[in-house]
Amino acid sequence: MRYHFLYVTNEEILDKIHRFRYKVMHEELGWIESNKNKKERDSYDDYCDQFAILNHEGEVSATVRLIHHSPIGYPTEKFLDLTQSQYRFDRNKLAEMSRIFIDPKHRNMRETKIFLISLAKSLVYEKMKEHGIEYCYGMMEQKFIKLVNMFKIPYKIIGELQQDYDKFKYPSMMLLKDLEKLNPQLEKYWQTYKKVSILHLDTKIRPEQIIV
Repeated sequence: MRYHFLYVTNEEILDKIHRFRYKVMHEELGWIESNKNKKERDSYDDYCDQFAILNHEGEVSATVRLIHHSPIGYPTEKFLDLTQSQYRFDRNKLAEMSRIFIDPKHRNMRETKIFLISLAKSLVYEKMKEHGIEYCYGMMEQKFIKLVNMFKIPYKIIGELQQDYDKFKYPSMMLLKDLEKLNPQLEKYWQTYKKVSILHLDTKIRPEQIIV
């Protein structure tokens, strides 16, 4: 299998992302109502960077978005008491990863590892560095928190278990300094090249599998 790893600004691919999200959130999970456009989009999409992994046929295989500098807050904050001192993060350095979806036919451990590591430690990491982000929310199930930590993507629980759609999830947070501590090569490559190649990560992906 060959993959194309993208920070997405192209309108045609953005349209594919919104259709893919609708397919997962409505047709597979039943989280949202049907709509005529068969696309899923919300107000946070106005304040985010979008990322996708496409297969060799140009189909969306995985997505994530990085919401940042959002004047309307962040999805995870709906489940936190922001008057408490432990949640008073510098909002100019705050972001959230959400809409982390993998197509069912790629939900095996090998591809899941490639996708999550490539998205978090290459594409999203580069944008966090560009935007000066130090704190990154996530609303996650406990088993997913365990999974990403196994891949050295260090999300930690910061709040009580909450129902989000039909799942029970924890408000979680990843600190950029913790990600860099566990993955020291990230800062090294960023300082040298201002980017982190997927080939420098521990995915075991081969150069011929990457579509440029």
